[in-house]
Amino acid sequence: MRRTAFLITAVLVLLAGSWTAAEDVAGLPLHVKRLGPNTIRVWVGDYVSSTAVAAFATSKGVVVVDTVGIPRLDAELRKVIARELGRNDFAVLINTHEHSDHTMGNSVYEDCTIVGHANVAAGLSARAGDTARIVELRTRWLAESEEKLATLDPGSKEAMKLKENLTFHRLNLEAMRAKVVPPTKTFTDRMKLPMGDTTFDMYYIGGMHSASDIAILVPEQGLLLTGDTMADAWLNETPGCLASFGARSGIPHDFPMWLANWDAILARKATITLLLPGHWNGELSLKGAEARVAYVRGLWDDVNQAAKAGKSLAEVQAELAIEKRFPDLADSPGCNTRNNSTTIAEIWKIATNQKSAAETLYALADSGAPASAIADVLAERDKKQGAYFFDEAEINAQGYRLLQAKKVDQAIVVFKANVHAFPDAWNTYDSLGEALLAAGNPAKAMKMYEKSLALNPESKSGREALAKLQQIQAAK
Repeated sequence: MRRTAFLITAVLVLLAGSWTAAEDVAGLPLHVKRLGPNTIRVWVGDYVSSTAVAAFATSKGVVVVDTVGIPRLDAELRKVIARELGRNDFAVLINTHEHSDHTMGNSVYEDCTIVGHANVAAGLSARAGDTARIVELRTRWLAESEEKLATLDPGSKEAMKLKENLTFHRLNLEAMRAKVVPPTKTFTDRMKLPMGDTTFDMYYIGGMHSASDIAILVPEQGLLLTGDTMADAWLNETPGCLASFGARSGIPHDFPMWLANWDAILARKATITLLLPGHWNGELSLKGAEARVAYVRGLWDDVNQAAKAGKSLAEVQAELAIEKRFPDLADSPGCNTRNNSTTIAEIWKIATNQKSAAETLYALADSGAPASAIADVLAERDKKQGAYFFDEAEINAQGYRLLQAKKVDQAIVVFKANVHAFPDAWNTYDSLGEALLAAGNPAKAMKMYEKSLALNPESKSGREALAKLQQIQAAK
């Protein structure tokens, strides 16, 4: 773990660089890390990527940043925070964004002012509408994982990891129907929260993880809290929410505001000693944050210039491939070909006013629209700047969105459209094969896997799927 720079006494320096895990909370190991005389960070688990809750003892009360999203756990962590800080005058809870692993513990702090971006409430409402599907998926995962645990050596690391994950996910399942409590005080761009001797300067940096991401600068403590937006180091093999740095489809973006707010934050970098991502198992350096801001600015400028020059999205994607345009970030945590592609596509959407073919195909398939409506969308494929832009990875993701919702026939429609739009892409056939197999059509699935492997013989998943299908066919 990174050591803080509070040089008050030798004892405080020692405390700032350590954490304890001497007790359990709801069956999970508790970790407490002291960041300064009046600031701590608490989380649960040795393996799960749980939210790290920060707490500040200010002259106007205790300020907490984020919850772990499980009311039963958050109630216990509130007691731990009070004990460690020697204070029980909780005043403010700040949500760094809308996701449930940061907000579903808000009910524990209903006696406080809850601060967050104006988009948090809408995100919480959307999640409530998806509860049944998430409960089903988690219930299925728990059953499958319990079966797997029974086959493992109880003393193995794999068994310990899985056991902890099972405990954590059972608690999450329990929390799915928890009371939804949105922020009571919101902002859209920037907000200053003075708490006597401690100031919380909040900046909207949404669009790269959720619609409501904020960064929180606490200048008196030298801390910058960045939520789940970025990390340049992972402390274990399950980075969870920190695994991705890219603009996500379906989330509103204001890239100029994002860049302006990051510029304002970095203009104060002399006050920043430590950057804190929203989960305990990730770290972020100032250099890493600057590199990612420069990356987004580079894409924003380049894509807009390319659009004005009349280039196609395919041309822009090729020119701005991360390995070519940003080689230093190509292998950095969260930065990869797929995230680069989706970020380019989201900027392209703004620069050209084109609609996303992926989103349109999803909506058409989900509503049972006729084949002619799908064909009308695909007819725009060869136009440089037609009504729609086409992104293979984005269309594929929308197909899996339907497949995971058990809308197999609709998923097949989207995957077939992707094959039509990108006939030379091996992954389009692989995904269609998976959907056809889910539909109970192994013969057609085999043909798709064969086409996929012809284009990419190195696909391990494709080889394994085809081998299993061949064995099944041979056994008949």
